[in-house]
Amino acid sequence: MAYKFNPKLFIPGKQKHIDLSAKLLKSVLVLGAVIEARDAYTGGHTWRVGQYSRLLAEQAGLAPSEIFLASLGGFVHDIGKIGIPDRILAKPERLTNDEFALIKTHPLVGATLLADHPLGPLVLDAITHHHERFDGQGYPGKLTEERLSIYPRIIAVADTFDAMTSIRSYSKGMPKEEALAQLSAASGHHLDGTLVSDFLALAAKGSLDCILGHSDESRPLVNCPMDGPILALPRNKKDGDVVHCHACKGLYRLHIVTGSFELEPLMQKRFDLQPEADLEQIDELARRAPRRVKVASSESYSVRSYIG
Repeated sequence: MAYKFNPKLFIPGKQKHIDLSAKLLKSVLVLGAVIEARDAYTGGHTWRVGQYSRLLAEQAGLAPSEIFLASLGGFVHDIGKIGIPDRILAKPERLTNDEFALIKTHPLVGATLLADHPLGPLVLDAITHHHERFDGQGYPGKLTEERLSIYPRIIAVADTFDAMTSIRSYSKGMPKEEALAQLSAASGHHLDGTLVSDFLALAAKGSLDCILGHSDESRPLVNCPMDGPILALPRNKKDGDVVHCHACKGLYRLHIVTGSFELEPLMQKRFDLQPEADLEQIDELARRAPRRVKVASSESYSVRSYIG
């Protein structure tokens, strides 16, 4: 499939109100959670970016409905990666030019997936533009700052920070202070300078610490004892339960001791178990959503005319 981008189609136009159905909202959230479950190294990424985006929107003084849209956009921003093969998503070596070109299609793939969804207008801007840059060197549209709405600006800061501080197949992850310094260096040309300042203020207050290294509220990430991926433990996993690493296929007994999570190897492997979305987390996110929000009309975010 070839993608041709027309930035004029993504300028917010008319405003309309959308009533939120819990069932429809969960269908969007599940898409975000499923793409994360495919990769053993990105556990909790969607939740963290959603939470960072929420805090940053609050710090920036946005209205409650706008804060919700920033958080929702952060949670589902990467759904287009469902179209990227696992061998590329989890590749430990440097990507080839062709592989990186395929990675760069994920914003438009995500926009395509939700183009006809009733709640698509809530997140299409965030999904499509979270890799744009203020200097116009981002993708898919090479938009400059005056063409970017607040949601992809917020998510770009949150996503960049989480990518730098997370363990990936190709990266060990930076310490928090180093990542904050990198954000500061990107201020004004890669990222929105005002939002970077707001994010640094959140860090100075310690507001990020309950999100960094977590996959949910009070759910710290756990290292796989065998090969290094970070496990995001769903809410339904309790002390004594058996958990599964989708990278090494090993089974482990979960031990929760004074808030810390430890894994006891059971010296067994299961190759038939598939990753699952954390449905309890999704239910909670849906319960906290407002009943109605105002967004740009879906006509402003049409994708059919540039997908061939």
